[in-house]
Amino acid sequence: MTNNDNETERNGSDLGRDTRRRQVTQRHYDPARDGDLTTAIVFAVAEAEGVSPSEVTSPPLYDSVDVAAIEDAFFGSESESEPRRGAGVVEFRYVDYLLKVRSDGWILVCESTGVDPS
Repeated sequence: MTNNDNETERNGSDLGRDTRRRQVTQRHYDPARDGDLTTAIVFAVAEAEGVSPSEVTSPPLYDSVDVAAIEDAFFGSESESEPRRGAGVVEFRYVDYLLKVRSDGWILVCESTGVDPS
């Protein structure tokens, strides 16, 4: 098992493995430390593209998904003292990638492998 496999096992990103896609990068989002979810997603896409986050501009992310709604559902607070504990995964396409935002904070960026699973 490679080190990358160990990392995949630890954070559970191999759940529901799709052989038509492979994970390019992942980034953990912590709302208490990282600011807004939009920025974390842009940084993850930039890493996948091998570019600066300032170069990830087209199309605008908000044309693909309502990031504020994801942030509120998974990481918003139900009260001032307790963070919301939503559970789930939101998947959406952005440029050539399938992005998965998980309620545990992991942002996964996947690309097509061109392999037909049948």
